[in-house]
Amino acid sequence: MAHIVEIRNGAIVGNDEPSDEYLPIGTHITQADGFYVSFGMDVEGPYDRADAEERLDHLKKATQADLERP
Repeated sequence: MAHIVEIRNGAIVGNDEPSDEYLPIGTHITQADGFYVSFGMDVEGPYDRADAEERLDHLKKATQADLERP
């Protein structure tokens, strides 16, 4: 499932999913500083924390709506 990661100085410094095997804390990544919505090894952003949470919430609602369709 998608979740939020924080990138600073070219590394993952925060990850809302502690068991994330793809982007654990300390992973080096070439992205600008900020918060990102992570899908496996892909990241979308950067956002500030509030915008990342809003984007993640939108994605979860869209996924739930798809699952509820007949």
